[in-house]
This record gives sequence, C-alpha cells and structure tokens, in this order.
Amino acid sequence: MASDDRHSSLWAVGFWLIAGLVLSAVIGVWALGTPGRDPVGNAVLTAQTALRDSTDFLRAGPVDGAPDWEAASMVVQGGDAERGASLIEQHGCGSCHVIPGIPRAHGSVGPNLAGLRDRAYVAGVLPNRPGDLVGWLMNPTVHSPQTAMPDLGLSEPEGRDMAAYLYTLQASR
Repeated sequence: MASDDRHSSLWAVGFWLIAGLVLSAVIGVWALGTPGRDPVGNAVLTAQTALRDSTDFLRAGPVDGAPDWEAASMVVQGGDAERGASLIEQHGCGSCHVIPGIPRAHGSVGPNLAGLRDRAYVAGVLPNRPGDLVGWLMNPTVHSPQTAMPDLGLSEPEGRDMAAYLYTLQASR
C-alpha cells in the first residue's frame, strides 16, 4: 500500500472515530434533558459503548494489528454467506458458472466466479463494490441490456446474501 493510501486510511479511521465519539457526546447531552434518566450514567454508557465498538473494529485486522481495509470494503452489510450459498444452488447459478463450494456448479456460459472479490468490475460494466454486485444480481439487464445473465427475480436480501457468499470465494491458483 502506498504511503498516501495509508495516510488517507488512517485519516478516515480517525475521522470516523471522532465522529462516533461526537455522536456519543450529543446523545449524552440529549440524555441530560430527558426526565427520569440518569444523565451522567447514560452519557458514560453511550461513550463507553462507542469507544468499545470503535476499538473492536480497529482490532479486527490482520495479526500485525493493522486493519484489512480491502477485506472490510468487500463486506456486504446484512448479507449471510451461508444463505447465499443455498440461494445460489437453488437458483441454478452453477448451470452457467463455475462456483467453488456449490455442488454441480461447473457451467461454462458465464465466467468462473472464483476470486470475484479481486476483480475490478462486475460483468465488465459495474465497479466491483458490494452495492453494485447486489444490484447486478437483482437485475442484470438494467446494467447491461445484452447480457446473457437472466433476471432471477431476487429480492434485495437475497442479492445481499448471494453477494456475501461470492465475496468469500478465493481465486483458484
């Protein structure tokens, strides 16, 4: 990682940490004016919770203690990879794609999905970001009208689950 990228990442962490603490302080001040509440106790608990959550996030990096920002950027909020694998199998995605971990997923119509998280684009048309992948899975023809990928009629939660699974796949070596 370049020095400028590391500096930008550290700045972003500091910004969000301070933003969280400021929000905690605002909530604590709000609690001061709420009848029937222990204002000091609420403010302290809120600040402690924000600080604990922030430090847990920062500790969740590689062994050297540095957060893995690339991995964090590929987390699909609200997605369940296990449910995603089941949905991928149910929808027959393996009839067109090779998908590691999915039984009978040996198709050759679409690309091999191993290592999808490491690619720059989804289907060559969308930046490879969790929200864009979910959007692609939910309605591929909106993004690429000539695609061979069918519209599977997925709901947003189903798209998040499937994207969460796809982002777990390592590139085959």
